Amino acid sequence: MASVIVTGAAGGLGAATVSALAARGARVLAVDLDPDGLERCVAAAKGASGEVVPHVADVTDEAVVAATVATAVERLGGLTALFNNAAIEGPIAEIPEIALDDYERVMRVNVRSVFLGMKHAIPVLQESGGRVLNTASTGGMMGWPGISPYVASKHAVVGITRAVALENAGKGVCVNVLCPGPMDTRMIWSIGEAMAPGDRPEQQRLLEATIPVGRLGRPEEVASFAAWLLLDAPAYLTGAVLPVDGAQTAG
Repeated sequence: MASVIVTGAAGGLGAATVSALAARGARVLAVDLDPDGLERCVAAAKGASGEVVPHVADVTDEAVVAATVATAVERLGGLTALFNNAAIEGPIAEIPEIALDDYERVMRVNVRSVFLGMKHAIPVLQESGGRVLNTASTGGMMGWPGISPYVASKHAVVGITRAVALENAGKGVCVNVLCPGPMDTRMIWSIGEAMAPGDRPEQQRLLEATIPVGRLGRPEEVASFAAWLLLDAPAYLTGAVLPVDGAQTAG
């Protein structure tokens, strides 16, 4: 049976992926700093054939990440996949207005957590022949004004994924990076609020204008692809940068 760590499990994409994995019979360690969000995540997956174990943890703390991997092996009976999905959008402003502390917090949550997750999970996954999937963004494939720390962090996630995929080619671990486009989640509406404060219809218009298919993605659309990558993707698929973005990066 598949055993998967999902970080950022209380967020929109994380919770949807936990549900998709549990529906496929996987055992999931759902990791987040938000205990209430984890409760909702577990409740949403209730009745699935798999199992969801909530785990409150700070994925930027190396000792905590190492302990989280050990907990997954113990509670889930092993580890076959890691979904590094925890992230924040950070400050929404032009670069002269961004404090260094805010920039560093984004890099800590969005990049350091990915580094630590892979550092501690990959030795286990090399034994099981497992998979790693990191969440970047279309912001890791192109530039976006007003969220430069976030864009920098997601380019870093793409880069580290490619490097670690090469390190593990032939070692039994597939390492890929998922690049979602704008989705109907808290994070995108936070960005929308900065674009058009208090005007939800205008926020939606501005956001959807960037997407050729003309709408925001649904978390479950991206989650179903993430679940496939974590459970079923062929071993030959590794080192890939995989957008799910309504053709946003196709031009």
